[in-house]
Amino acid sequence: MNKFVEVKASTIDLAVANALEQLGVARDRVEVEVLAKGGLFSKAHVKVTVIETALTKVQDFVNGILDKMGLASRATVTDDNGTLNIEITGEDSGTAIGYRGEALDAIQYLVLTYLNQEKSEFKKVVVDSENYREKRRETLTALALRLAEKAHRTARKIELEPMNPFERRVIHSALADSEIASTVSEGEENNRHVVITPKGVELKGGRRNNNRRDRKDNRDRDHGKKDGAKKADKPRHQKTERNYDDIPDGKVYSLLSDDDDFVKPTAVKTGPPKFKSFGGNKR
Repeated sequence: MNKFVEVKASTIDLAVANALEQLGVARDRVEVEVLAKGGLFSKAHVKVTVIETALTKVQDFVNGILDKMGLASRATVTDDNGTLNIEITGEDSGTAIGYRGEALDAIQYLVLTYLNQEKSEFKKVVVDSENYREKRRETLTALALRLAEKAHRTARKIELEPMNPFERRVIHSALADSEIASTVSEGEENNRHVVITPKGVELKGGRRNNNRRDRKDNRDRDHGKKDGAKKADKPRHQKTERNYDDIPDGKVYSLLSDDDDFVKPTAVKTGPPKFKSFGGNKR
């Protein structure tokens, strides 16, 4: 049953406005029935009913998620030939995007789950905010072209960090017609990532690994003790020179490893150095 309220006021317009405020919806989301026009000694009486459609149900569902996230942003839902486009707008929409769009992907997954439960006819959903998807596509396309040239120049395969299906498709599409490199997805579930392989060159041994998680696991195995064996005399960290020509102007990258071609930009800390106390009371 659709939600409705009955409101009395001095005029019909005022009664409708009060009803919309109580329901928390826009004018185009309701149906107004005038029960009494009112007069000199009587008030106008209206019945305002919320119109529910497949789109409005999804919109209410997404707004409910945003409310639980503590956000004031709102969702607008449109139907584009069977594709459900959900645009999130508001002052705090950046939080709805999340790091590399992880929050948007999570909301999109929840909407798909909801539609499956509702047995909806919509099979494709795109959740976006501040044109993030298109900006991300441009960034990943530029990254794919740059790493393809690097793979061909160094004659080595390059492994990218794990990406979601949307981002992997962008990488594959960017290099689909490339004459110097090809792509393939490897790994399972959250570790699914793209490997760029150079064409027309004799591959050198090994591959450039941009997956920081795998590199850490390898380091742990290489430096761990087993059955009382001594650690290798080889130092754990070796200082290497960084090729700053590969870093785009205006970008500050994490210096965790020379192999990090795709890492989150980090802010440069400023201020006086902090010293750790080694015993004793502060004076």
